[in-house]
Amino acid sequence: MSVPRPDGPGASALEGAAAALCGIVAMAAVAWLALWLLGAGSVGSPVTMAMALAAMAVGGSVSAGSVNSASSTGSSGSMGSILSGLLGGGGGGMSPSMSGAASVMPLGVTLVGSVVLWLVFSRRLRQRQVAARELGARAAGAGAAVLLAFLLVATLAHGTITMPASAMSKGLGGGQSAGAGTGGGALGGLFGGGGASSQDTTMSYDVHVGSTVFGALVWVTVVLALGCLVSRRVRVPLGGAVDRVRPGWAPSLSAVVRALLVLAVVPMALVTFVGVVVGGRVGTAAGGVLLLAPNALAVLLTLGVGAPWTAATHPVQSQGGNPLASIMGALGGGQQTTAQQQPRTEHLGSLSAGGWPLWLAALTVTAAILLTCAFVAARNTAPADTRPLHRYDGPLARHLGAAERFGVVTAVVLGSAVWLAGASGNLGVSMFGSEMGGTRVELTGSVLWTVLFGLPAGGVAGFLGSLGSLARTADLYGGMTSPRRILARKSPSAASSHSPAPGTDPGTLEAPLGNR
Repeated sequence: MSVPRPDGPGASALEGAAAALCGIVAMAAVAWLALWLLGAGSVGSPVTMAMALAAMAVGGSVSAGSVNSASSTGSSGSMGSILSGLLGGGGGGMSPSMSGAASVMPLGVTLVGSVVLWLVFSRRLRQRQVAARELGARAAGAGAAVLLAFLLVATLAHGTITMPASAMSKGLGGGQSAGAGTGGGALGGLFGGGGASSQDTTMSYDVHVGSTVFGALVWVTVVLALGCLVSRRVRVPLGGAVDRVRPGWAPSLSAVVRALLVLAVVPMALVTFVGVVVGGRVGTAAGGVLLLAPNALAVLLTLGVGAPWTAATHPVQSQGGNPLASIMGALGGGQQTTAQQQPRTEHLGSLSAGGWPLWLAALTVTAAILLTCAFVAARNTAPADTRPLHRYDGPLARHLGAAERFGVVTAVVLGSAVWLAGASGNLGVSMFGSEMGGTRVELTGSVLWTVLFGLPAGGVAGFLGSLGSLARTADLYGGMTSPRRILARKSPSAASSHSPAPGTDPGTLEAPLGNR
């Protein structure tokens, strides 16, 4: 049987680059599939939108602005056309313009790309143990490929989308009254017979290159580091203190990460398959699940440990120094529109539609997941690696050590999930360089409170999981819990060498083995 030889630095770097490109292609494919299920081809190019989603999946942000055209300025003889021409309607900055931005990570796309990246990257690593130099060459190749690829993606991810009139009216906070002419009617009559609330609006979008490239480098670094830490089949020499602490911390981290992967990937795969087969509204829902299922999972699990989540809608008020804003407010004049544009904030743990049942459901699911992960982590951790972080050598030392490690891992993972699952966006209309109005929406969770709540929740789960693992071991092996006792009882060689002679008291032989 031949033993695989180490690859040279060039070959290792190329394999790392190939793994990174496979991950990026997988992200683009999942984004395109989700857009196809959502029917996004009717508003723009799915290819450029898929590249934009791939950039957002690593932390890039997208901004958009309206595109002025001849068709959007009304008829040639209308007051709106003349006024738009005087104000620079041919594309100048003096014409009414719409703008928006979105900052959200579609974690479904991120998850698929991360899994594909690690599977391809670790294919050779699972066959043999590699040296630190070879691992470094692979990681450098992956990082260089990600840098160049996402630089190209962010550069090409620009295009136009056509927003329906109803969506633009609601997005600006006007509701039905604005569309009917209360506020939007006056503005629309002034700027081309209905303005943005009575006709479709074409908006151009592009991706911020800097945030995309920086986020991509962080993404590939985290994926490779996390994979090396939690993988059971890949043994890479990370060196120094990392190799010393990894046996005690890796089982807890591996259990939590693997559980989250299963909980996110299985619903995504099932719902996507059903959506592709059935189509229609089911397909539309499947497209949303494919993009945001991990985001929803992060919200649910962190609500279960008591972390606060807030969904808010804030109308953007016109700037007080703009006299045109006052004129438009007087022309629109309706109090109904003003009432519909009040800020609205909902705390997800206290929604009238959910309330205590929602929180109890989240608590039950989170508790079951944490206890299962803690039990698995305790089963996979050697007793020598469960020493507590402080100086304590009592009878509960092993359980306290497991509780401390699992609590820290839980707090870090859930806090990171809250930070990644947050989202924000805004849409507004501007004129004369001033913002006339708009809407800002956001979904935010507190990372600090999540860490503070996740630490004791994970600690309790780790303690109970360690007790459960110990009880399970004792039940399987007739009340013996020490690994030495298990080996002495189950090993054929130990049974033959230490079998008592007929008529001999077994206790005289059990004592030297530590079984008494």
